[in-house]
Amino acid sequence: MEKVKKIHIRKSQGFKILILVIILLSALQLWMLYSNYKDVIIKIPQDLFVSPKPLPITELTVNAPYRPPESKEASGEAIASEPEEESLTTEMPDLENTVETLEAVVEETELATEDTSAEYVLSDTQKNIVLRLMELLEEDIEYGYQVYPETGYPSDNVWISTDVISVVLRDAGYDLMELIYKDMEEHKEDYPLDIKNRKEPIKYIDFRDVFFQEKFFKRNALELEIDYSLENKDIQWQPGDIVYFQFDPDNPYQDLGGFISSRTNDQGVPLVIMISKEFGKVSEVDKLLEYTIVGHFRYPNPYEEPE
Repeated sequence: MEKVKKIHIRKSQGFKILILVIILLSALQLWMLYSNYKDVIIKIPQDLFVSPKPLPITELTVNAPYRPPESKEASGEAIASEPEEESLTTEMPDLENTVETLEAVVEETELATEDTSAEYVLSDTQKNIVLRLMELLEEDIEYGYQVYPETGYPSDNVWISTDVISVVLRDAGYDLMELIYKDMEEHKEDYPLDIKNRKEPIKYIDFRDVFFQEKFFKRNALELEIDYSLENKDIQWQPGDIVYFQFDPDNPYQDLGGFISSRTNDQGVPLVIMISKEFGKVSEVDKLLEYTIVGHFRYPNPYEEPE
């Protein structure tokens, strides 16, 4: 009996020792975890939840060499003449390839918006503008000025630079003849009517004058950078944007307008689609960094609610 008790005591002591060892090992493990513990701080980027903001309106900057015109044509309407120099037009592909090019540009822009910090995607209006421009490149349109009292818009194939802008926007759903006339009627003091030596607007003429177009877009469009750089081209320079070039600061009739194309030159600088005396027809040209830019607009303004 005494022997059984001794055996029971030994077993009890063994269990106690085992439990003590387990406790000591646990304590040692906890101490090691605590001594080697480091705080892991996860920082969230500050711009993660930044929402798109309207692009800044910049001051006028002359950033291209001025080349005086050989002659000035200051008739009663906005007939622009430019320096006679060798045309730098690009070879035109067929319309089917052009549409494919535009779709590729749209797809790349959308991907950039998803994968980078880009915040702007081509709107349906911009796509329609560029597609209409590509059609104009294939049409038989020549440079020249005529007055169209009945239609306002050119009814034949003789156009000036402002006709490219007004016709393309009209076909995209924005009637500049009506819009500019209404804005001029309501804000005559903002328009340079003194250039025309009169106080009242004329609907079928004024929307084709380059200086009235520029003033309308300054008042109603999104005004963008005129100093081109590759760093901001994805946001600031979009296909379908409107640009105006100056050739004589003292003669507003000399300004020319056009659209930013969906294609670029070898350096990635956008081409411009426009018509002028120099080119003779609607052309896609590499002139963005050669001419003096005095206006760059996106219409309609993507940050304003449609009426």
